[in-house]
Amino acid sequence: MPGRDDEVIQQVPPASQPEIRALRSLRRALTSHPDSLAAAEQLAQAYIDFGREVGDAHYAGYAEAVLAPWLEQAAPPAAVLVEDATILQFRHDFAAARKQLSQALGRDAANAQAWLVLATLDMVQGDYRAARSDCSRVTAAAGLLLGVACNASLRTYTGHAEQGLQLLVQLQAQSDSARPSLKAWIEGLVAEADERLGLWSDAEVHHRAALKATPRDNFALVAYADFLLDRGRPQEVLALLVDSAQSDTAFLRLALAKAALRAPDAAAYAWIMAARFEALRQRGSEYFGREQARFALLLQHDPDTALELAARNWQVQRGPWDARVLLEAAATAKRPQAAAAVLEFLAQTQLQDPLIAPLAEHLRRELHPAQAALR
Repeated sequence: MPGRDDEVIQQVPPASQPEIRALRSLRRALTSHPDSLAAAEQLAQAYIDFGREVGDAHYAGYAEAVLAPWLEQAAPPAAVLVEDATILQFRHDFAAARKQLSQALGRDAANAQAWLVLATLDMVQGDYRAARSDCSRVTAAAGLLLGVACNASLRTYTGHAEQGLQLLVQLQAQSDSARPSLKAWIEGLVAEADERLGLWSDAEVHHRAALKATPRDNFALVAYADFLLDRGRPQEVLALLVDSAQSDTAFLRLALAKAALRAPDAAAYAWIMAARFEALRQRGSEYFGREQARFALLLQHDPDTALELAARNWQVQRGPWDARVLLEAAATAKRPQAAAAVLEFLAQTQLQDPLIAPLAEHLRRELHPAQAALR
């Protein structure tokens, strides 16, 4: 509860902000034509896009409410099912998202967005064989730009990061005239591929290019903040995220930067982050398992809890960061056996990553000291 009438509880976008004006205009259009599917789709997509940009899950809820009348129909339109799957993916409810995508593709097998969302889900969950098939369907339905981006991104996870990077660099010229969100997505993929190969200077160039295209995009901001934290540049994280504290993922990076700097208010930031996670728990949300594990490990200095959270998260998400957090927790807790599944996954997929590789090697030596001695 606020102690004073002038105490700020939360920053919200001003009514004068262009995106807010656009949302209000779309809302008026739907109110005037409540039976218009096109008006509902436009408003729902605008809510989804803005929620991603600012890192606020409330807007996904607004989008869901807009789509509800069509989702309640016996046979919802394919486009509505895809938008709902996108919302569910945002919430990390991957099983429900897959169900909606399956229904959508049953009605429209050439729906490029459905295949792209499905490919993304498969990559997030580490099913690279399925993702390869999905990317082929993206190419057939949407053309070379999205198809090549999909396949190139997949290669960065399967031991072919150099090939993936070469393909993505070729796409950059084609994306110069693309809409900002698409350009930012491709720049972000290039930055990630550079990081897989330890090309830190190149990665930074592309992180900055992604943010130039979409300056307030929460995903791009957080990705660059993680890059800066790994490079030992926490002061720059504070400047980068100064206007993004409403996002839980961005706030965690602010708390990590404060801790790294040993700032006077570092403890306050950690306390607030703990309160945010508790609020998510009370709402029954499991959105941020990876972030919770990282918080427990690096800010609460509780490797056992971090390992428990990371292992639970690994059952749902199997991206590079998910692997890294679990390996870090297992190493810190001195429980190498807890990392066995991740080590097996990395051996199968041949993921290239200069930060994950030494962690994995250390834990393999701990697990199999006799084999390590023979090398």
